[in-house]
Amino acid sequence: MRRRLTAVILILMITFSIVSSEYLTAYAEGTKDGPTIKILFVGNSFTERNNLHKIFKGISKANGYKVKTKKLAYGGYKLRKYSSSKTKAGKKLRKLLKKDWDYVVIQGHSEEFVKSYNKNSYKAVSKIIKMVRKSGAEPILYMTWSMKDGMEYKERGKKRSLTREETTKAVSDVYYRLGNEFGVKVAPVGQNFLRCAEEYPDIKLYKSDDKHPKYAGSYLSACTIYETIFGKSVIGTEYFDTDEKKIGIKEENAVKLQQLADVRMSIDKSYMYMAPGGTGKVEAGITVSEKNSLYMDKYYGKDVIRYVSLDPDIAEVDEATGEIKANNTGITYVRAESDSGLYINTTVEVKDREFFDISVRSEKSGKGDNYRNNIIRWNYSGNDDVFEVYRSIYNTNHFKRVYCDRDNYFVDKDMIKGRKYIYKVRAYKVINDELLCTGESTTRSIYVEKTKKKK
Repeated sequence: MRRRLTAVILILMITFSIVSSEYLTAYAEGTKDGPTIKILFVGNSFTERNNLHKIFKGISKANGYKVKTKKLAYGGYKLRKYSSSKTKAGKKLRKLLKKDWDYVVIQGHSEEFVKSYNKNSYKAVSKIIKMVRKSGAEPILYMTWSMKDGMEYKERGKKRSLTREETTKAVSDVYYRLGNEFGVKVAPVGQNFLRCAEEYPDIKLYKSDDKHPKYAGSYLSACTIYETIFGKSVIGTEYFDTDEKKIGIKEENAVKLQQLADVRMSIDKSYMYMAPGGTGKVEAGITVSEKNSLYMDKYYGKDVIRYVSLDPDIAEVDEATGEIKANNTGITYVRAESDSGLYINTTVEVKDREFFDISVRSEKSGKGDNYRNNIIRWNYSGNDDVFEVYRSIYNTNHFKRVYCDRDNYFVDKDMIKGRKYIYKVRAYKVINDELLCTGESTTRSIYVEKTKKKK
């Protein structure tokens, strides 16, 4: 079973270039001698139609992977049906999660991520993600697409209309919001549907209802999910209709859809904590195979990335550089957008850093009379994952980290008597394997007296 390990000590800082030509050399093909990778697809008709899980398996097998897939999909279902322990779907999901899955691909109803997100969807998705992780599998969010003509819905009694592009961005924003908060990869299927309409308008992705996918739409979905899970280029995959094997897509269209899925956007920070008045920066980049003729011919060296804040009152961003200035407390999102039609978000939370108190006392050391153990304790109400304790024996400018873990106490063992020890604690939240500081303690000192010699 593949279990996700969370790094709680190392803060990862990754620098992205605008286009990486190392994409091919960094990717090794799958091997038939490797372990079988088990993937469960959970969703509704967007997952059920055309047997998406079988298309994914075919693509993976063609690239040398041993893959076992299964679907749990009911037409029209929203994720709250799966999150509930009382529904048929919820009971079945819980039963399936007892098996040994490596990944669980989660697909929600298109409208629930726009119309009823705050009320129902967030709670349902967060619950499912926790269930999946508890089972030992890694969750993957399958971003859905807009209907061909966009979306109409009511908000606070008023009718709202969104174009296809606006709907795609709205759905994308919510999926990345969830991905950022829970540290989950997002497969940007919806973005690739919109890009396909721009680059290859002759390829029909929708059925006659302008909503459900034709085989080509499911093929593009599978290619996008493949790239997200394996981090490997799908270009060159020989999974299409031939004389020997009947598949629902011709080679010409399969190659075009592979090129769309091959272009991936990333950003160096998924979540940022900032104090009011503080500054920071995000940097997004495009990763693409040098065999991608669509991108190389049309966008290579010309694909400009721009940044936009969804609420400048909270945090504003420089459109060209990605430099962020925090203005007022709250949560907003900085979206990076490329000319090639991809976008990705960073969550920006502006808050005053919280301060808390600590206590320090000493007790007898097992090492002998010349030593004492210093016990540092603290109570902190924040929802934090990791604490660091720093010690200084000089002054408040020379601290050394002596502890990094989840407990809210630390025993600093065998401290030499006759010295003054100064301590402080920092609180962190782990977001995508990065430690983000959310609070800091006051400093406390203790003088460990020497044992007086008996006369």
